[in-house]
Amino acid sequence: MRWLLRILGVLLVLLVVSVAAIWLLSGRAMGARYDVSPEAVTIPTDSAALARGQHLGTAIGKCVDCHGMDLSGQAMALGPVGTFTARNLTSGKGGLGSRTDADWVRSIRHGVAPDGRPLVFMPSRVYAALSNADLGALIAWVKSMPPVDHELPASTVGPIGRVILATSPERLISARLVDHAAPIPAAVPPGPTPEYGRYLAVSGGCTFCHGDNLKGGLKDGPPDTPLSADLTQAGPLGQWTEADFTKALREGVRPDGSNINPFMPWRLARLMTDEEISAVWAYLKTVRG
Repeated sequence: MRWLLRILGVLLVLLVVSVAAIWLLSGRAMGARYDVSPEAVTIPTDSAALARGQHLGTAIGKCVDCHGMDLSGQAMALGPVGTFTARNLTSGKGGLGSRTDADWVRSIRHGVAPDGRPLVFMPSRVYAALSNADLGALIAWVKSMPPVDHELPASTVGPIGRVILATSPERLISARLVDHAAPIPAAVPPGPTPEYGRYLAVSGGCTFCHGDNLKGGLKDGPPDTPLSADLTQAGPLGQWTEADFTKALREGVRPDGSNINPFMPWRLARLMTDEEISAVWAYLKTVRG
């Protein structure tokens, strides 16, 4: 009995130490400070730029998937990972209307708040790929949105979220992956080309869910979310046609008639133009796996 009690005591001590270490390391990851001096980005005001920004924020970057169609924000419950609040981006009560243009660039491209803290669950590592022209158009559209009064609670990190932040913080903190001193990405000419398709796939978040190599197998959503699919030519897409791919994005249905899980934001991706879908398809055809 004494040996059993000793073993239980040792296990209890190990458990307490492990929990304390996880709490300390996760807190350190969230409390880190990043000294980012964002580059100047011209924020346009013409109607064409605002329309481009709206398209980027819905069909491509899918900002509205987290922040809502009116950008007033929402709290997203992800089970034991945590409850993450997508902030109210408007100038209404509880919103971020006081942000400067530099603050918007710092948050979107670098994943860093004005005070230097990292933004959790903000996919800035893909938005870092946006050209200055597209980033400026996106910010212009956000700033043009009507104010909405919507005060939201702060994000809370659950036990699994704490483990992730302690062991693989880059999964939830994009600021750790962004090269904050990297040159500004050059604009890619629009067209049904693999180059433009890659630009859309990266800045549109495909690599955020499916991995930089697009092999899939990642799971960062709610508990019932399936693993992300393999988008390389070694996976099922290798047997698809462009028509199959277009239907999947437009209707959320695979060639075999099965429905794509709604966690995949096809309802927003379907707003892409035919040319953009053709470009992404042209790029995916080059990813061999």
